[in-house]
Amino acid sequence: PKRRKRRVCLFGLSADPPTGHGGHLGIVAHLASMEMFDEVRVIPVYRHMFASKRGKQAPFQSRIQMCQLLFKDIPNVIVSEAERICFERVSDGLDEEQKESVRVGTADLLTM
Repeated sequence: PKRRKRRVCLFGLSADPPTGHGGHLGIVAHLASMEMFDEVRVIPVYRHMFASKRGKQAPFQSRIQMCQLLFKDIPNVIVSEAERICFERVSDGLDEEQKESVRVGTADLLTM
């Protein structure tokens, strides 16, 4: 018998801060309840796509921890550091000035 591929929903957000039932929590809970997804991956932005917002957000690890606390009781939800991992992979060996031009977003993870 052929195995069905896992269906994963990627939910990217700034998580600064992640919001409750009327926002991020409500959306993620709804996505997780849908039978069309086996898993929901919550992906906080590592380095904002818009330079004007960089450096104004809470530290990445703090936003990861806030998401882990907020979504911990929802089955099939994983908080992922995929954007950080992807950014570090594509910017390895670059100096700080070169890193300024590197853009990595949730959609880029589809090709990684």
